[in-house]
Amino acid sequence: MADAKENLGENIQEGLGKAERFFEENKQKVYIGAGAIAVVVVAVVYLFVQYLPAQNLKAQKAVYMAEFAFAKDSFELALNGRTTGGNPYKGFASVANDFGWTKTGKLANYYAGICCLNLKKYDDAVKYLNKFSTSDQVLGALKLSATGDAYMELGKTEDGISAYEKAASYSDNETFTPYFLFKTGLAYEKAKKPADAKKYYEKLRDKYPNSDEGREIEKYIARVTAQ
Repeated sequence: MADAKENLGENIQEGLGKAERFFEENKQKVYIGAGAIAVVVVAVVYLFVQYLPAQNLKAQKAVYMAEFAFAKDSFELALNGRTTGGNPYKGFASVANDFGWTKTGKLANYYAGICCLNLKKYDDAVKYLNKFSTSDQVLGALKLSATGDAYMELGKTEDGISAYEKAASYSDNETFTPYFLFKTGLAYEKAKKPADAKKYYEKLRDKYPNSDEGREIEKYIARVTAQ
């Protein structure tokens, strides 16, 4: 036991000696490395504590009129803003581009996508919606559903079905999930896959019988069963 303790002490001393020699031989590099780490830490703190919050505030101010136009279904103005007249303002597209790192800028991609969907600019709708991500279960599902709508309008039925399926499984929401299940079933019918459509219609019937879609679903189940 004494020998083991003695050996351990010798190993520790040897290790400390090696560390000391390494520092003496490479202290300039160590100082440079430490300085570089300090610079990175300061930059990261500045980015998240000062720069991004300030930029997000600017984005919130910039997007105000676009939100107002969107609420009035003025989708062209909401998307592109107004560049002439006495009250020019940015649209969601500009805010998403100029403030893309901020929370408001990221959300602007979603609204730009919805604007494009309503303006029948389906490729642009997919582009903007795919740039948007969120941890919010309802908004995330709505984004996927809207992406599915754009794909369906482009004739990309399989992509549309995939987006609808993801929307339907994204969360369990009594208001929206039945609608997403229903849309998935309709998309499968359009793809001439009645068995798959029936699966989603039956899931809707069994899990959400009291929803608006659930109360009407039997006729759709009967339709695909007869095919």
